[in-house]
Amino acid sequence: MRNFEEAKRTYESMDIPEKLPNVVDQAFTRATARRRLAWYKPALSAAAAVCILFVALLNISPTFANAMAEVPVLGNVAKVLTFRQYAIETDSEWITVNQPSIAGTGNTELEKRVNNEIQEKIDAIVAEARQEAKQNREDAIARGQDPAQLMPVILDIRYEIKSSSEKALSFVIYKTETAASAYTQQIFYNLDLASGKDLTLSDVLGPDYKQIADKAVKDTIDQRMAEDPEKWPYFVPTPETPDEGFQGIADDQKFYIDKDGNVVVSFDEYEIGPGSMGIQDFVVGKSLV
Repeated sequence: MRNFEEAKRTYESMDIPEKLPNVVDQAFTRATARRRLAWYKPALSAAAAVCILFVALLNISPTFANAMAEVPVLGNVAKVLTFRQYAIETDSEWITVNQPSIAGTGNTELEKRVNNEIQEKIDAIVAEARQEAKQNREDAIARGQDPAQLMPVILDIRYEIKSSSEKALSFVIYKTETAASAYTQQIFYNLDLASGKDLTLSDVLGPDYKQIADKAVKDTIDQRMAEDPEKWPYFVPTPETPDEGFQGIADDQKFYIDKDGNVVVSFDEYEIGPGSMGIQDFVVGKSLV
């Protein structure tokens, strides 16, 4: 409680930036103009103000951030925090970013490594999207088109905590690009908090992880397709496309640990079925961690 009280005093002594209310208002002004994205001001106004202040305190005051990790009620929530949140909106690009950062793990080297890696990946994704938007605009001008009439490059980056315990932390970063349709890719982090290393399927399922995972995925696909082939139109091998469909987990197979301690392997859209099916998850066993 000593750290919390110290953080409280730090908060009370802080000068709230004069532009902070304007930041909130400007965000909602952009949202109103962007009705196609269905961002709603009434439901989010109070939460947005609280989140902005909370994130500001986390970034400004290390004492406050450390205190949040130590408060029992907030302990699990504070393991993964919104470190950076911003939006870029022009005629040619609509980009929203909610960048996570891990804290309160007790392993500063792990936090530094993972947080730096996340920032590098997200910066690269955003730079690529902005370059694409710039190229689209230049191409439109070269064709004599009004670039303002082009559909903008739409990119949304967000994250979700899958599970958090004293031993392990599992979360995912979603990268969703929208053109004619939306396409989502996933970046998973499964962290051993004691050793600071990235967990592998072998760590969480044992040495026979490939056989265990392959059987669980295949059995689930067969069961789903038998029950409702229209709902579950997974790709299947044919003489013309023998490599189509599920061929076994990849060496770098994406997975996470859910809140019940299950190991779940995950496939991005279009990997083993049409994009309309979305991301496909399969529970393959209990975690050994």
